[in-house]
Amino acid sequence: MPSEGRAISGTIAGDRLLDLLESGWRRELRAGAVAGRLEAEPGLAQAVATALGAQSRALRAGGVARRWPACVVVGIARAAAGSDPTAFWPAWHRAAGLRSSARSAREWGDAFLAALGALGLPAEPTAEVAVLAHATTPEDHAGSEGDRSDGVGQARLDPFGGGVLLTDGVSGQARAALPEEITAEGATLLAFDEDGALVDGALPADAVWVLCPAGAELRSDMPVRTLVTSTLPLAWRGWRLIQVDLRGACWIALGDNADAEDSRRLVRGRTRPVLRTGPPIPGVTTAAGRPVLTSPPEVLLPPGQATFRVEARRTDSGAALASVTTTGDTWRPDVLWRGVRRPLLGELVISVIPGLRRTVVLAEGLGVTSYPAPRLTSARGLQPAEAVISAPPGMTVSPAAAAYQEETVTREVTCVAGAVVQRLAVTPPHLRLRIDPEPGSGAEGTGWHHTGPLRLTHDDLWRGGLLRIDLPGAATPPAITVMAGGEPVQVLGALRDGRYPLRRILDTAAVHGDTELTITVDDGTVVTFATVTGAGPANDPWTVTRA
Repeated sequence: MPSEGRAISGTIAGDRLLDLLESGWRRELRAGAVAGRLEAEPGLAQAVATALGAQSRALRAGGVARRWPACVVVGIARAAAGSDPTAFWPAWHRAAGLRSSARSAREWGDAFLAALGALGLPAEPTAEVAVLAHATTPEDHAGSEGDRSDGVGQARLDPFGGGVLLTDGVSGQARAALPEEITAEGATLLAFDEDGALVDGALPADAVWVLCPAGAELRSDMPVRTLVTSTLPLAWRGWRLIQVDLRGACWIALGDNADAEDSRRLVRGRTRPVLRTGPPIPGVTTAAGRPVLTSPPEVLLPPGQATFRVEARRTDSGAALASVTTTGDTWRPDVLWRGVRRPLLGELVISVIPGLRRTVVLAEGLGVTSYPAPRLTSARGLQPAEAVISAPPGMTVSPAAAAYQEETVTREVTCVAGAVVQRLAVTPPHLRLRIDPEPGSGAEGTGWHHTGPLRLTHDDLWRGGLLRIDLPGAATPPAITVMAGGEPVQVLGALRDGRYPLRRILDTAAVHGDTELTITVDDGTVVTFATVTGAGPANDPWTVTRA
């Protein structure tokens, strides 16, 4: 009989476990936490690895990374942390229950990089370097005023009136702390995370509680937004407690000490250069499928007097658009683009020496509007649609309007800005379907389908599978209505993961014969996206043959 620890990672509960962990880990990683330092018991890390391995048999490594990027980053990093840094892929395959091979290692390496991209985290030159960056945990110098770990390691914050509490290590009882107990080492800037835990090192790039003298000015490299001003017990008279948003900030410090690097509290993720991009243009990619940005990215440098060279070059010619030598303290992200001819168009390499190299595709100011949105299923493919492509002054696009027939999904357009020509693919949002195999079946998933209603047979339902409906703009998965003879005969809701078990409509189809599967979109339009035809499955042992 399997143990309880093993049961949580099985194919039934594995996806639920990953769903439960994903949102919390995603928030922490985006706040700058290193995967190797996240709190996860060895048993939980093993369960995550096993669940990811099981799901990859149906979704492949890339599909798992798209659905659970944070779990992929944490799972692989934790496996690498306990193995030989020069050969950690076999350890990952053992933990995930997969056969180790060079091909599988490449697939999981690509999946790890894709997961970092999905989380908006900085990429490394190779997957191996990226994994080790999250598996190793060098201590960041946080610029804290003295080492506070001895006197206040058990300190916690009740931000709404209780103030700082000290927990007795023997009895576990909490009591109110006095300022002299917490600031015995001379610290005058204390920080606590959203859960009230004292932060001794680098600060989360998120909401943080700051406790400091009331008359001190809180400074940073950028304006810090105050979210909440709270109250403190009388014993803390002369102090103030505020919650601030540190997203985008490199550091915080108090008043006159802000100019001294060793007095600054650094923000996680800002100890090395970072490229911050905005969202890509929806439905617009290069011919090779790469996303296209509508605004130039920002280079963020860690604070301090270290020197960096920031460059932007064209990938085809290597010509430099801009090159700036600067320090973290004097750097402003807009400086890189001040002398560059606008609008920006084409593929660029953004590099920071040392520390960063990324390739991006830009079509600055480009916009796409399509109607209808999304395109729904029609008899021969998708609804006919039109797309209008707008370009800013200094850029032309041809054609500026494109018509999409039922069988057409993507149209190519050409953008020109100065001497730069960039061909782009424009795909208006549309309804599409695919069938994922049931966990443990060993079957392969289908590709995305959008060419008219999906034609299913009773044999397809017998083999089972999980139907996935991608309907852009839908807040929740719509219910599927099974129609027979123009009347509804069954309603099928989505599972927690948003997919639909096809086997659950097998009995209905066997009783009613030919059926249609429909959904109702927000405006009340009923869409037939699939049909079921054919006699009952020949391999069904419960089929009754009439004499």
